[in-house]
Amino acid sequence: MESSHAGMFVCKAGHGAVRKAQQGTKNVGKNPETTYYFDSEKCKRSPLSYGCFKPGRSSKTYSISIKSTAHTQHSEFQKSEYFKTKARER
Repeated sequence: MESSHAGMFVCKAGHGAVRKAQQGTKNVGKNPETTYYFDSEKCKRSPLSYGCFKPGRSSKTYSISIKSTAHTQHSEFQKSEYFKTKARER
């Protein structure tokens, strides 16, 4: 999947998402997700559908988890040399 204009996604075949929705609630212990919905008829006919669109499915979606600020900061910390050094010492 590749990002595109207006906050929507475009697949490798060039088909854009037809809509997007935010799922999940804030402050419940799980990160909310943005889900992108694609036109299943275009997916079925796409030459790149193998491995992307599963036969028998009625729709194609792609979800991205929206990480909280704390998760983002922790992820960045784990990429630091300080963290990697300390992890090796354990």
